[in-house]
Amino acid sequence: MRAVYSCLLLVIYNSHLTFLVSSKTCGEGHVKATNGTCFDEDECMGLSAQTLCGNNTDCHNTVGSYYCTCKAGYFQPSKQRNFTDSRRCEDLINLRPNSSSFADIDSFAEVSTTSLLKFCKRNSTEFFKLVSNFMEVMENYAIAAARKLHHQQKAEFSSNNLEIFMQAIRNSTIPNDNRLKLSIANNSLNIGWKSVAGKENFDVAAVVLISYKHLGSLMEQNLMEGCENESKLGLNSDIVSAAVTNTGRSHLLEPVTLTFGNKKLTDKRAQCVFWNSSTFSWSTQGCQLVEFNAAYTVCNCTHLTSFAVLMALDVIEGNDAHNLHLITLVGVIVSLVCLALSVLTFTLCRALKSIRTTIHTHLCISLFLAELLLIFGMDKTEYRDLCAVIAGFLHYFFLACFSWMLLEGVQLYLMLVKVFNAKSMRPTYMYLFGYGCPLITVGISAAVYSQGYGTEKHCWLDLNKGFIWAFLAPVCVIILVNGGFFIMTVLKLAEKFSSVNPDMGQLKKIRVFTFTAVAQLCLLGCTWIFGMLHFQKETIVMAYIFTVINSMQGMFIFILHCLLNKQVRDEYANFFHRFYLLKKDLKYSEFSTSSTQGLRSVHETEM
Repeated sequence: MRAVYSCLLLVIYNSHLTFLVSSKTCGEGHVKATNGTCFDEDECMGLSAQTLCGNNTDCHNTVGSYYCTCKAGYFQPSKQRNFTDSRRCEDLINLRPNSSSFADIDSFAEVSTTSLLKFCKRNSTEFFKLVSNFMEVMENYAIAAARKLHHQQKAEFSSNNLEIFMQAIRNSTIPNDNRLKLSIANNSLNIGWKSVAGKENFDVAAVVLISYKHLGSLMEQNLMEGCENESKLGLNSDIVSAAVTNTGRSHLLEPVTLTFGNKKLTDKRAQCVFWNSSTFSWSTQGCQLVEFNAAYTVCNCTHLTSFAVLMALDVIEGNDAHNLHLITLVGVIVSLVCLALSVLTFTLCRALKSIRTTIHTHLCISLFLAELLLIFGMDKTEYRDLCAVIAGFLHYFFLACFSWMLLEGVQLYLMLVKVFNAKSMRPTYMYLFGYGCPLITVGISAAVYSQGYGTEKHCWLDLNKGFIWAFLAPVCVIILVNGGFFIMTVLKLAEKFSSVNPDMGQLKKIRVFTFTAVAQLCLLGCTWIFGMLHFQKETIVMAYIFTVINSMQGMFIFILHCLLNKQVRDEYANFFHRFYLLKKDLKYSEFSTSSTQGLRSVHETEM
């Protein structure tokens, strides 16, 4: 009986436990239970988001809850960034500081910057209209604050958003020095008090200098008036607003001097610009570059508004650009001719047939195709897909050049190690390595980051995000490995020369081969070293060195492997000798034919 009772209690207990589980409730918030399982419900799905948050808002789901933010170009009057009820987000164009105090001005700047940061398309008219309005409101309220200062009183303010410096004079009393200098951060303004006041009799004359800490990153756009085809430009300073109580600030009595600290230490050309709120673009009108060096830029302007320094991202222009283009054109044409002659020489001269000449032939073919694409396809940037394909083939052919050079290093080493057996490498394996390894490298690179092929300026690899190492890394490895092979070859040569019975003829030939191979490796390797220096720091000197060496590679290879090779020179001499004899025989044949015909005609006449 006791056993039966125990079983009955167990059943009742289990039944109660099941009931408790099935009646379990989930926590507070928007979480529901289905079949005893709790899950989060996305309140921001569908039409419920607008009901929860209101118009001009974005709804963000969280576990068990949600929160709302205003869309780009809108703000919450209560100045709450995040809220969880239906509120109205107002147009940012209507936002104003509560007063002209520094705290309210800074709060206005923070709310405005937060909203502007949400814009994805920062080259739209809507965005630049809001930016222009923001800077105008900042200037007006800052001047209103400066009007409250006492005679010659200065005031400063600094926050995470901006820095402000201001000064005022009163009762038509201009200081003896007639000018003042305001400095904030790395920027300064030098202006005459007459330009500040604008008239002889005044109650208060004030000047304000504002430096924006985050506005530059928002306005990093290439928007010069009427300069769509100009070189790319980028901001190289803080954006600075200068405002005065003078209502005629657009035509000052004397120029003002602004000094900007450069964000990037550079020797590239600079332009002094102001923000034209009517065209929503940077303009140079009324501003002139006075002094420029790597650390700072000095500008003179005949009006006051918001200023900045634009830096050219591609410094080469004018005569230098024309000269470099001409050098490239002439050099590549000469290289193509020399490479074609080299290929014909190695192919047609049977006496030169060897593994080494096979390597040279395919090296020249790869370089010929690369330079042909370089001259005809490097600038086809208007066709995005075609440009990417051209960049991919350039990547492939240049890598193929270095692959065949590596094979040359291996072959030279084997010629010594394998007791001068020049046929130690099979052509099939050579072709697989020379053309297969570059294909694998390009295939992997394209699969990992296909957007890296083709840029806005050139059909080549993207220099950003380190993608250029898809080319440079294999090249560096090949140069190092080949360098090791050449060092071992030289050591072996020295050992052979010091032996009792050296084969002097063969050793001298290998010594010449080694010299030309090392010279070739240095030529192609140094080309890309200068190329990296040129791309990383675009100076005119580096640009000329890179252009000359790169465009004349074919000519140098022709000189190394053909003109400096005695066997090739002998073949050339035999060819020209045979050509001369053939030409002489043709002339003699023509003379004999004409003489015979003349004799026949005389004989017929006499008949």
